[in-house]
Amino acid sequence: MKSNINYTLNFKMSSVSTINTLVPNATIPLGYYDEDNIRFIQNKIVEVLSRQFRQKILFDRDSIVALMERALVNGRIESIPKMNQRVIMMATNEFRNHQIDASKHLWWEAHYVESQRLFDPTVASAKFDPAINMHPNRIGKPKIGGTTRFYFV
Repeated sequence: MKSNINYTLNFKMSSVSTINTLVPNATIPLGYYDEDNIRFIQNKIVEVLSRQFRQKILFDRDSIVALMERALVNGRIESIPKMNQRVIMMATNEFRNHQIDASKHLWWEAHYVESQRLFDPTVASAKFDPAINMHPNRIGKPKIGGTTRFYFV
């Protein structure tokens, strides 16, 4: 799925100082929140998503820090490459899920009018049965109800 839209996702979360309140005795690996590591993650996310999308999808620094914090809190404390891999995986999966949802909703919006039609002229099919007039029943009184039956699919 190639898209022509440029994205900057913002995951606004708290700062790095809250990590000790969430995980009391956690030791953050030295160099985990360095600017070089954040830039490495940002470039790797661009590289991974460029295989699927035409444009460069750039996550801002705050979003990456928030994802790093979430990887540190939710997962085990591992080596920096393992935790970076987890952050990159979370970021790319969340972006792909967002893109699939947006595409689905745009498709629904574009085809809403066609989905509400009772007769489709392209394939000559109808979602209703224009039945002939109902004949009187055996007592001679007309049957109750209209002459159109609807099929709900």
